[in-house]
Amino acid sequence: MATALDGLRILELGSEVAAGITGMVLAENGAEVVKIEPPQGDRDRGRPGFAVWHRAKKSAVLDLADAGDRNWFLDLARAADGVIDAFRPTVAEKLGVDYHTLHRLNDQLVYASITGFGETGPWRDLPGYEQIVAAKSGRMTSYEGVRPGPVFTPVPIASYGAGMLAAVGLMAGIWARQRSGKGQRVHTSLLHALSVYDMTSGHGNRTHLPPEPGRVYGVMRVPFMTAPTKDGRFIQMCSRQAHHYRRWLAELGLEALLDDPELPNAPDLWPSEERLAEAIEAIRRGMEQRTAEEWMEVFSAKDIGGDPFLAPREFLDHPQCIDNERRQEVFDPEMGPTAQIGPLGLYSDTPSVVGPPAPRLGEHTEEVLTSWLPATSPSGPASQADRAGELPLANVTILDVGYFYACPFAATLLAEAGARVIKVEPPTGDPGRRNWTTDYVKSHVAKESIVLDLKTPEGLEILYRLVDHADVFLHNFRPGTPERLGIDADTVMGRNPRLLYVYASCFGSNGPWAHKAGFHSSPNAIAGAGVVESGDSNPPRNRTYGDPTAALATAAAIMAGVLACRRTGRGQRLETTMLTATAYAVAEWGVQHSGKESPVVDSGQFGYHAYQRLYETADGWLVLDVHTSRERSSLATILGEELPDKPTPELAVQLAETFATDSAEAWEARLLAAGVPAAQADRGDFLHNMLYEGHMQECGAAVEVAQGSLGAYWRAGPTMQFSAAPTPLHPALPLGWATAAVLGELGIDDREITRLHDMGVTKPIGHGLPS
Repeated sequence: MATALDGLRILELGSEVAAGITGMVLAENGAEVVKIEPPQGDRDRGRPGFAVWHRAKKSAVLDLADAGDRNWFLDLARAADGVIDAFRPTVAEKLGVDYHTLHRLNDQLVYASITGFGETGPWRDLPGYEQIVAAKSGRMTSYEGVRPGPVFTPVPIASYGAGMLAAVGLMAGIWARQRSGKGQRVHTSLLHALSVYDMTSGHGNRTHLPPEPGRVYGVMRVPFMTAPTKDGRFIQMCSRQAHHYRRWLAELGLEALLDDPELPNAPDLWPSEERLAEAIEAIRRGMEQRTAEEWMEVFSAKDIGGDPFLAPREFLDHPQCIDNERRQEVFDPEMGPTAQIGPLGLYSDTPSVVGPPAPRLGEHTEEVLTSWLPATSPSGPASQADRAGELPLANVTILDVGYFYACPFAATLLAEAGARVIKVEPPTGDPGRRNWTTDYVKSHVAKESIVLDLKTPEGLEILYRLVDHADVFLHNFRPGTPERLGIDADTVMGRNPRLLYVYASCFGSNGPWAHKAGFHSSPNAIAGAGVVESGDSNPPRNRTYGDPTAALATAAAIMAGVLACRRTGRGQRLETTMLTATAYAVAEWGVQHSGKESPVVDSGQFGYHAYQRLYETADGWLVLDVHTSRERSSLATILGEELPDKPTPELAVQLAETFATDSAEAWEARLLAAGVPAAQADRGDFLHNMLYEGHMQECGAAVEVAQGSLGAYWRAGPTMQFSAAPTPLHPALPLGWATAAVLGELGIDDREITRLHDMGVTKPIGHGLPS
């Protein structure tokens, strides 16, 4: 069977995880991705994650600083459909391989640029390493650790996010090229990607409201607690929905909490910190009465949300991974037999192919130079006149009927690229609205909210009429629910055979947990992130980035799917899972092999080793993130002493004594000036920094908008920037605000619109929580 991106040729530049992930997504969907490496090779060669990030690609060695090799590259660019550039700002220009240079040679080229901190602002030229971005953004201070102060954050969620965003943007540019005949540039950054993970930023999220009588927010502390069990293990609770919460407390024998007249809005809102603390203590005592295995049997039998903590490699052996075709056997020439996480999405008509292992250095140089040259521009005439000034997905319509964040925010990201997203909500609204006191909901930005009660014949018929004109149908309901509602794939695609039908699941359609309730903390526990983040021998931690990680993956998978549907003229089904998305993020630790082990954060959560570690200074904390011999040499010069190639525990003690002699700010300035990657790690917290730090606002990671009665406020900005057109700063408006307009487009007259409203089919009710 053909793959989604057959025939596309992509050049990958740079030595970063983010670019590797972008290229991997494209390669596994059929694109010919050539990784251009310097003679010494990518510095990540030798890391276990390299085997995953660069599988299914080709490697060609070209020294871009050499005029002859650069000319070879320019010839390849003439034949390419896309370029992935992970250089720091201005490096591509200095090498003569920047977008404007290549666009003059090939105006159909789509050029995806990934930076660390964006293209403007005072932090623009900082080293775009994961830990430097984590420190400057405040991410290291946002997690509770085993000691006071910031904690080291090993999972490269910013790099993963930027890689997925670049994949979305590049494929969106390919989509637009079919209409305009022209390529364009898309930019994203690790910092912009981090804004996706901040699910609560904006205006009115209950997480940030100061506690007051009757309104102490308890969602993360109760239904998402990390609960100890009788055998010393931990279960990550995920009982957010009212029916899951009631079943859980009933099983604990705590029905009194359910019937208490003082707790009408629990587990969302509590009357006081004292009542919340009492409830947490009672629940923890109850959870300690059974073993983890015993609890999991009960939870599975009674549909209660809770998940065990697995290590990343354990997840690959779990039936939920294997039964959903996500365990992949790959023989790597450097590591031997390996097991790796499999494809990002399952496509019914154009299945992904993991393909060959990561290439040896320069393995395909001669082949690529021979087969790509003489250069010819990418084929495919424009179907319409030039459409400069239009976002790439302007002619794509998505029906989003999903709940909460992972599924809906995938559509939000595509709306950034110009897609029209019609958000279909029940009369009570998407349950995710319960987390907000205002109409602003981060996952609803730029969407047209309509209310349809799909349990009524009239509501279902209106949905079907919308399906007739849609390109993508997106949901995250567990197996059985779509069939009961009449929105299963057979029914929906029976009306629109060219539709991409997307099930953005947590667990997948198969396996023992296919019908299990899944929430944003589920993949953190099951796919291994909670173990990796916790540090050596520590209890697992709830690092709640399962939803954002899945949203990014689903958006990328949808883009490959719509390109395939257009190329084949046929619709198809696509299934993504939150577990797979998180397994991609922890791929460095998930590879099963007999070679070099993945790095482990120490038990104090300081870091991996002396060169990648947090240090306490005279007044705060500093993170050091040294990767190359040049950076190590610069550090030695600053310190006035020789440093070993390989870090030792003794070196960490020595550096700790040195860094304790001055302030974090002074050390950051001194080290950065000498070319040593370092950053103050405790300057503000993540939620504040991502909106109000001056650099965030200057680079566009945060934007100020005005929305009705809310007035002006700051929220996360667009994660991708397209050269063809700027992304409008659309608001997130009230439940059902677009119902009448959308129904009018279907030819439904005002009288019928009023009747449907009065019947309750389209009437907004809301979640009922106090604001």
